This record gives sequence, C-alpha cells and structure tokens, in this order.
Amino acid sequence: MARETSISPENDVNSDCRESGVDLPPRPIWVHLAFVFTILFMLLHVYWAVGGTWGLPLLAQHEKTAVQAVNWVVSVIMVCGAIFILALNHPIGRRVRAWMLLVPIWIAAVVCISHAVYGFVTKALYLSGYHGAVDFPVVPGVSAARAAEANHLSAVQDLLVFEPCFLIQGVVIALAAWQFIRTLEGRRRWSTSMLLGIAVIDVFGVLLSLVGMRFALS
Repeated sequence: MARETSISPENDVNSDCRESGVDLPPRPIWVHLAFVFTILFMLLHVYWAVGGTWGLPLLAQHEKTAVQAVNWVVSVIMVCGAIFILALNHPIGRRVRAWMLLVPIWIAAVVCISHAVYGFVTKALYLSGYHGAVDFPVVPGVSAARAAEANHLSAVQDLLVFEPCFLIQGVVIALAAWQFIRTLEGRRRWSTSMLLGIAVIDVFGVLLSLVGMRFALS
C-alpha cells in the first residue's frame, strides 16, 4: 500500500515491532471496519445524548439530564477512539511510539469484549430466572410489576442488541491493532495480553457479584 511504503524505515520509530515477519493485506479491512463501527456506535450515544430513550434501562429514562450528559462525554470519547483507529493506517502511526496508539486501543478492546462476555452471562441468567445475576436499581415511584416488565425488556435488548454490539466493537478494534503490529511475536503478545485482560476483568466482576457488590460492566 502506498501510504505504508512512503515512509522510509529510518523514519519509522516503530520499526522494531513493525518490520518484516508479517505481510499486511492489500487493504486495511479491520481498520476500516473498526472505524465505521465506532462511528455507528457513537451515533447511538448521540441519539441518547439528545434525548432519545429507546434501549435505555428504566432508571436511565428517569434521570435523563444525567444520562444525556454522560452520553455526550461518551460520544466525544468514541470520536477520539475513531481518530486513534484511523491513525493505525496513517503515516502518523509510524511517527509516534507504537504504545501511544496501542495502549488506549487495548483498553477499549478489552473493556468492550469483557462487557459483552459478562453481559451475555448475567443477562442470560437473569432471563432464565436468576434475577440476582443483574442488579437493576429500584426506581422510586415505579410499581414492582412495571419495574419487572421494564427490566425484562432491558435484559432482552442487552442480550440481543447491545452485548453483540460491544462484542463486535471490541473484536474489530482488537483486529485493527493486531493488523498494525507487523511481527508474529508482537501479534502473539497482543493476543495473549487481550485474553488475560478480558479474563481478569470478568473474573473480578464475578467475584464482586458473589459478595453482593455491583459491577460496572453489568
């Protein structure tokens, strides 16, 4: 690819981890997919930020001002994330230290995939009858029947829509960074660190749940 060969090795500060060993595909498909999916996911947060309520849990629908503010912040973070992803296929990606791009992308990928794995398990348990698997907050002024109905719908939406989105988001981001790394050893380290990070977060979440504490990824 022209953009990838236009910078000479001596100007590539990441030449130690991005030299020969792995041939890149003719098109950076994972970078493109990760960028597009990040923007699409960001648009959902913009929808919530401007007052949309579809897909929000019951408590979020009753605290719209705080939810809108949080989603504006999340939208900005996701735009920044999209820029980091594009940098993987831009000459600037060779002029900065690899860790400056890979660390935030690693965090994003691990959080997204951990969120999906934990969510799949807890929401499936909730829908199967073990309601203690998900800590839906009590909303003042809402009847138990209304809360049960809303919580059931929220669990279904999470299981069928939002957790798959988190999983896809995390996987394509991880693969975009994996493609950025040129050496086989570097790719092995990336994959191993991803798996370890996901395992640590989800095990931590399970342990917190066992002692009755709420976990942010749930």
